[in-house]
Amino acid sequence: MPDPYTAAAVQWAPAYGDLRAGVGRAIEAIDEAAREGASLIVLPEAWLPGYPYWCTEQRPSRAVSALYRELVENGVEVPGPVTDALGEAAERANATVVIGVTERAGGTLYNTLCYIDPDGDLLGAHRKLVPTLSERTVWGMGDGSDLDAYDTPAGRVGGLICYEHFMAPARYALAGLGVEVHASVWPGYPFLHANVDAATRMLAVENACAVVVAREVMSADRLPAGTPFAEHPRMWEMNGGSAIIAPGGKYLAEPVYDDETILYAEIDPADLVEAKRWVDGVGHYSRPDVFRLHWDRSPKPPIATE
Repeated sequence: MPDPYTAAAVQWAPAYGDLRAGVGRAIEAIDEAAREGASLIVLPEAWLPGYPYWCTEQRPSRAVSALYRELVENGVEVPGPVTDALGEAAERANATVVIGVTERAGGTLYNTLCYIDPDGDLLGAHRKLVPTLSERTVWGMGDGSDLDAYDTPAGRVGGLICYEHFMAPARYALAGLGVEVHASVWPGYPFLHANVDAATRMLAVENACAVVVAREVMSADRLPAGTPFAEHPRMWEMNGGSAIIAPGGKYLAEPVYDDETILYAEIDPADLVEAKRWVDGVGHYSRPDVFRLHWDRSPKPPIATE
């Protein structure tokens, strides 16, 4: 079992709409967290190049189209130069890094969570299974092939993106993969605070794992000049809510709001033992004769050849 280690949840504003600057900012955050001794560093949902808060608007259509084109132009190839640069930072930090990006693949964008190990290698990437509500005008849907967990010096790491936390089969699938520390990434919407608290603490109980919650702060005054909808500041008012939770649901670092910061906490993998003594959802606290999960992990390309 790994020794106790320091985890970090990055609650910084993105360099909105500027991928190159955003990568530099991500590297800066990784470097800073490493100086504080963090060996697991989690950054928020779609943090590169910034969560598309404008997706709730569809008019004027010209403004939405301009923002969508900007998002495409700043989309991240996975793997590609961005993940290579982040890998160099992870290797320098000797840390496992988990970060949300808007992935560009062909003509489609995906809400993707990338996992990078302390050697700088891209372990894998998970595309959000179901973009939520108006997100479907921006991102395509993933499939069951890339929801996974990875062995790292911090333990077995997996994660979910935003409202995937309310997909009970996805949570149970991660329990079946033996996740020991869960990367939980969300946007910074204030109306989500109660939902995030409920979802992440309950996951720490039912999956008997630690949870690192990464959310962002954002505001209209951080937007580049000329950004459409900048005159609607409420659209961009995001105040964080990142936290770190022990197996069993106790806060190690309580949610922080209205502050651009990095949260730190020590995670002790030995706490997994007591948490699983109470609930091991794929072990002694399961009834496979009554309930079983069918999980299709095959890729679903639109064109399949034999």
